Amino acid sequence: MQYSFMNQLKLLILISLLISFKSVSQEQEYIVNNSNDTIYGKIIRGTNWLDTSDVIFKFKGNNGKKKLIDPSDIKTIRSLKGTDGDCFIITIYDKWYLKNIIDGRIQVYQLVDGVIFYVSKDDSEIMSTDIGWPLSREKAHSQIRPLIEDNPSILKEYDSLEGSSKNILRIIEKYNTSQK
Repeated sequence: MQYSFMNQLKLLILISLLISFKSVSQEQEYIVNNSNDTIYGKIIRGTNWLDTSDVIFKFKGNNGKKKLIDPSDIKTIRSLKGTDGDCFIITIYDKWYLKNIIDGRIQVYQLVDGVIFYVSKDDSEIMSTDIGWPLSREKAHSQIRPLIEDNPSILKEYDSLEGSSKNILRIIEKYNTSQK
């Protein structure tokens, strides 16, 4: 009986390892270009030595070739283990990269290597906000308020808080969770 139990245990462990290996191996970095083509490869974040505030991304395709990514050619970058961690990065105005930091009905993006935040609700146009800017708490608070007005209990809590970036981002996460 014990031999049978050990064989079953080994089989169960083997199956678990195969399933976890398969799910990990399916996650790959990729880019989606403006033609909606998904191209798999490795995302490398680089530095523009002539202008260190300029963020650049390089892409190493499965064929081994490296190419500088032009933000005007790309819709989405899926990064897993790079400098930006496990995230989605989009482009805006064909020149800037925005990292998605809150996903949900209200999307929050942050300029890669910057402090500027952008928001979008229900896939509407992405708009800049004053979240995180010194001396702009009141303005940032008023910019986000219309996005959460359809949830009176969260709006009441929001109105009782000052407009710090920490409070605003927490309320947006709470709003998104309540919408699920």
